[in-house]
Amino acid sequence: MNNDSENSETSLAREIFGPLGGIVEIGAVADSDENLPLNRVSVGNFANRNHNDLNRILHITQTVGSFHESTMTLVDELGWHADHEVTAPSLLLWSGAIEKYSPDIETPDAVRRMLGAGGDLQLVRFMHALVGAAVASKQLAAPTAELIVEAIQRACSVAGIHESGADRTVFRMWRVAHLPAVLMPSSSSSEAVRTGYRSLAHAIERLVS
Repeated sequence: MNNDSENSETSLAREIFGPLGGIVEIGAVADSDENLPLNRVSVGNFANRNHNDLNRILHITQTVGSFHESTMTLVDELGWHADHEVTAPSLLLWSGAIEKYSPDIETPDAVRRMLGAGGDLQLVRFMHALVGAAVASKQLAAPTAELIVEAIQRACSVAGIHESGADRTVFRMWRVAHLPAVLMPSSSSSEAVRTGYRSLAHAIERLVS
């Protein structure tokens, strides 16, 4: 692997692992007692309880992106699956500043809003990064779409979103938030990239509809 492709692969992986870390933090807080202070939430215990889902998500990520084993070690470097303190500013960041930073930022209502907005935002970012990695690695649309849908379903579960059709909701949010910027004629995307995104979007829609 040359330096340019290595750097590109690392960037693609970080785009996936970033929101996945947010999903884990959000899930850990959502899974805890709402009256428990944020600094008492155990991310490590939560990650251990969701070990199967997280491992499968990472395996799908490696497959979809055709990532080298060394690229996957970024997960250990980022450390979001290890025990660490969840803070209100980190939830504020994951949620796109849905709340105003104030002394009330850790009230149950504020935390609930940050978890809701943050879950939506990070799941959509996670999906966009997965699709981008699949397009970059020129994966076949149909089998790759199945893997992406499975990863989204498992990520929804990790984030504490268990209602039926959650994967379809994430797909629809992603389709509105990100797809036009790739597919519109005014986009700087190449025709090959447009074709890849469009093919995956169509395949995913068939699976979640």
